[in-house]
Amino acid sequence: MNGTRQVDDITRALSRHLRINPLACDTLEGISQWWGPNTFADRQQLAIALRRLEEAGVLEEVHAADGRVRYRRVALSAIVDAQLDRFISAESMSGESIPGGSPSP
Repeated sequence: MNGTRQVDDITRALSRHLRINPLACDTLEGISQWWGPNTFADRQQLAIALRRLEEAGVLEEVHAADGRVRYRRVALSAIVDAQLDRFISAESMSGESIPGGSPSP
């Protein structure tokens, strides 16, 4: 699986998780360990997918008092739900681009 497709798949899986668990909030390490199966083994690609969701306006970084960065949805709203649904419905295998991503070859 190429890097772009893997990032697309991670973005899709994160979006699904955030739709099912709208109050989810965790660190990069926690997301890698708990939010999905082996999908998030590559932390660099996970970080790219998280950044993509941030740039789309559905995820935000929260800097905690302990100095760690946590990620969470920006809001419980229909607008955020709709954007997450667009990420979920985008199919990398069809050659369509995930919103904010690159087309797959």
